[in-house]
Amino acid sequence: MNQNEIIAQLRTTLYDVKPQISAAIGNADNFRDDWGLDSLELVEFVARIEQSFKILIPDKDLKELYSLNATATYLHSKMIAV
Repeated sequence: MNQNEIIAQLRTTLYDVKPQISAAIGNADNFRDDWGLDSLELVEFVARIEQSFKILIPDKDLKELYSLNATATYLHSKMIAV
């Protein structure tokens, strides 16, 4: 799976968590600062990512998941490492 495919899947997952987020979310937009995701929504988003990508994201890595680009880069690096 390449970076663009990961981002497309993340967009769908993010929309499922917070339907108010439009397709207009930029890849570099900050989930919390630009789109107002609260901590519970972020936890749900991460849980759904873990399910769909069949990956466990340690708590210490959560700070790296702040935008679509950052999250896709993180996931891509974990997929390559496997």
